[in-house]
Amino acid sequence: MRRTSTRQAQLNRLWGAACAFAGVFFLVWAVSFVKANVLNQGLRSRCEAFHATRFPFEKSCIHGDGTVEGANGLVFEGVFFCSMAAAVACLTAALAIEATRRK
Repeated sequence: MRRTSTRQAQLNRLWGAACAFAGVFFLVWAVSFVKANVLNQGLRSRCEAFHATRFPFEKSCIHGDGTVEGANGLVFEGVFFCSMAAAVACLTAALAIEATRRK
């Protein structure tokens, strides 16, 4: 394999990884939107302490006995933020390689 074809293959893998991580990010974002706006739609009416966030979408309720209903899990939010960070890192690396290649 020539050096340019090896570099092109690495660049293609970076673009692929950026697209995959962005896909995971948007999928998890859509799931959190559906969960917050469809599944937890009536949560406000039966809640003592209602909490809503926009990034990622979440509607949760803290009951008097300390239980939480409707909140996103720690793993769910971890996947959300890590996929976003990985997509940005892959995209930045791919754009940096493209910029140095065109000089």
